[in-house]
Amino acid sequence: MALGLLIPIASFALGLVSSTVVWFYFEPLSEVKNVISQTDADLQYYARVITSPGPENHGQAKLDEASEALRTDAAQLRAASNQVPKYRVARYVAGLPSRDSIDIAARKLMGLSNTVYADDHERNTEWKEEIEDKLELSE
Repeated sequence: MALGLLIPIASFALGLVSSTVVWFYFEPLSEVKNVISQTDADLQYYARVITSPGPENHGQAKLDEASEALRTDAAQLRAASNQVPKYRVARYVAGLPSRDSIDIAARKLMGLSNTVYADDHERNTEWKEEIEDKLELSE
């Protein structure tokens, strides 16, 4: 009779533990991966705006659009990685970049969001490449 009671309790406990792991680790890690993928897409989509910035090369609306996308990526990247408990350890499970790399990439994305209006293609190209390197985006 004790075994009959032990099996449902063990099943419940296992379900509780697995749900907790999924809720606190796998979902936030998946969100970080999604944000990195979105950042990669935005870097590719706005590559021309990033590497040949300035109002003489692009209309104001396109510059504003690129700036907003890059700024959003920076904010979401930090926010998503901050939602993962013990990120420094948990990142290895999902093969994600280090916290320092995430922070550097977010700062550079924020910088790019401001410099799409200026004519400094060398700096922007360097920052774009550094972001891709820090986020471990394949070429």
